[in-house]
Amino acid sequence: MIGRVIGIAFIILVIWGGYVAYALNSASPKVSVAWGAVSEKTTEIKVNVTLKRPLLVPLSIEELKFLFMGEEIGKLGEFGYSPFGTEVRASLEIDNEKIIDAILKYFENGERGNLTIVARPKVLFFSKRIEVSREIDEKILEKIHLKAPSQSVAGLSILKTPELKDTVVRYEGREGNKAVFVTELVLYNPNPYPIPILKTGYKVWVNGLKIGEGESVRTTVIPAGGTVKLPVKTYVLVSNIPKAWEMHVRNNETSTVRAEVFMRIQISVPGFSGTKDVTLKTINQTVKTDIMGEINRALSEV
Repeated sequence: MIGRVIGIAFIILVIWGGYVAYALNSASPKVSVAWGAVSEKTTEIKVNVTLKRPLLVPLSIEELKFLFMGEEIGKLGEFGYSPFGTEVRASLEIDNEKIIDAILKYFENGERGNLTIVARPKVLFFSKRIEVSREIDEKILEKIHLKAPSQSVAGLSILKTPELKDTVVRYEGREGNKAVFVTELVLYNPNPYPIPILKTGYKVWVNGLKIGEGESVRTTVIPAGGTVKLPVKTYVLVSNIPKAWEMHVRNNETSTVRAEVFMRIQISVPGFSGTKDVTLKTINQTVKTDIMGEINRALSEV
């Protein structure tokens, strides 16, 4: 009698195990993500998984976290799953300030680092810690290039501003609540005489918040028809970035960016002598991203 009961239980277990294997093999889950609640401190990403059929397996996630440059930038918020359901809902909580700290560490490490995902799923009574790491070496700063043509100064056809031919950006570290970068401006003088540059600087606003400002660290003279590299020390106001990000997400991933690059030059030509502040470049641009859309499109191809 006992043997028959054990035999029946074993058969049921085999059938159940076969169904689970079949369900997993043919699940073809559809995964989608969407923005959840967002604030200066955290960003929530909602994850929805739709299965073709229930898995009939007790499943939980004891741990799920994301680390970048040793900083825990995100973790699992909520996890909703039923063995008899076909919908799995979860939320990921991203720490906005930790992401900024991690990115600055990434810059400090020569734009090389590791993204690590740590998970501990539990099925029935069994749990296992899984850790996956991927090396990141995207050269972000190398992709920053600003250019601006020369223009007449004060309506004088014989005097033109220097042409901004390129910019080279490097990270210098952190000073309190400011990230410090040095931006080398590659300036060309189209005039047939030298131009003394007394001061160069710029300011950047995102959604009305000042994000950065910079000023040249020395004066220089651009020879006639010559080119110089002028370093500008740039301060990025780290404390304003989370608020600008919150506004970007709340505004349907849309932001307004305004930037001004100005220059103070010494002029000594017929008709004018003295110093003159000129605007080298003004940027008023609407920046729209589609982060969730890009992630969903990538997930649909998996």
